[in-house]
Amino acid sequence: MRITRQLFVSRKSRIKLLLDNLTYKDLPLNAPALSDVDIVKVNERKKHEEKQQSLPPELADDPRFYVPLKHEERKNYRQVPAFLYNNKCRFIEGTKQACVLTKSLRFDGLPENVQQLVDKFEVPNESRLVQKAILKSQLWDSAKELLPRRKDPEYPNFKFNREYGIPLEKKLNMLSFDFFRIAETAVAAKYPQTTKTRRMIFNPSGMATFFKYNESLLSFYVGINAVITSRSMLSPFVPEEQVESKSSGSIPSIYPISPTIDFFKTHNYNLKNSIGFSEISSKFPHTLILLNDNDWSEDERQARALVTAMGVLLAQAKKTFPGIKARLPAPMAVQVVNVSETALNFTYFQLNTVDFDNTEDNVKNFVWFDTNNVLFDKLMPQPWKGDEFKRTRIESLDLDGFKKLLATVGYCADLEESLTQFHDKLIEL
Repeated sequence: MRITRQLFVSRKSRIKLLLDNLTYKDLPLNAPALSDVDIVKVNERKKHEEKQQSLPPELADDPRFYVPLKHEERKNYRQVPAFLYNNKCRFIEGTKQACVLTKSLRFDGLPENVQQLVDKFEVPNESRLVQKAILKSQLWDSAKELLPRRKDPEYPNFKFNREYGIPLEKKLNMLSFDFFRIAETAVAAKYPQTTKTRRMIFNPSGMATFFKYNESLLSFYVGINAVITSRSMLSPFVPEEQVESKSSGSIPSIYPISPTIDFFKTHNYNLKNSIGFSEISSKFPHTLILLNDNDWSEDERQARALVTAMGVLLAQAKKTFPGIKARLPAPMAVQVVNVSETALNFTYFQLNTVDFDNTEDNVKNFVWFDTNNVLFDKLMPQPWKGDEFKRTRIESLDLDGFKKLLATVGYCADLEESLTQFHDKLIEL
């Protein structure tokens, strides 16, 4: 093939341009010597490149060129490592592992004191209000956000179209807010003084504590979605005089697995003990609220609830009894409500001792689990089954879980009522 004169000239000019811009760090063998003019051009080009790379002093902290400090150079570096716990820690052994870590004896169902309050609080049009709260959180909201692509275990290969609707986090927020609003209204109707003694705090921050477990330092950063506070601590689920007799059971073993296997080990940490909120009047935790917007099992969620309750009570115990290292002068209790999309889980924890190492001690902590109280069944679309399965269906309403929620919120309301009335009489005198 012949090359035209125009194409030949253009290729020649391109080759010349590349050769002019080409510089060698080391001259190849048999290469012609560079003239003084060429050397000056190369040196000027290098100086120009150096000027472009160097930053002026006012831009020396450009985040594009940030180099993180080494772990040893940070302010919170400590030679003794610690195990960190936060909401991302997922216990592989579930509640069994959490019971070993918190030195807790497990009981199933509601505590006797709470069980007695079931059906004690009446809500007018209870079924209608609960159904409206469920439909509001599941269908009635106008949010149209892009949802994750759905997978159905019955037909894993079926490709669903991308759906727009209410995100799971928003569903849980609306459902929990409406449920607790109805529950607090029902309790206040029977005990009006609770409107003065109770507070509901959303997303409290700064809950942290620390303790030693088998010569290992554990640092807890507890995150909860909401907390109901009161003017006084909850009454213990087991009276103080029955703690030793109730502690006769044994804690299950998970040997050779360590209870801290799912914690994060680090040399960079801060030791802090804080309850997370500083209400002047209502400063004691009553009920913790956790929203389950993850794909964990119910057992793993209950394990997180137990450890969260222990962390909150431990911080409160250190604040109430400074320097405490063994059995508490008086037991402390707290409740946890796990809110899932279609179910409620309840956890009741009583802290009797902060000596978590001595497993042979007669005094142990207590925990009650009431799991998987299904409120309704949500049937997602399954188009391959026919036209009647193309829409989302909500069926089988069950109010037992909501009645347990009423009993949980109403626990110790009568005690708060009497204390508030006594306090008001003192003020009048």
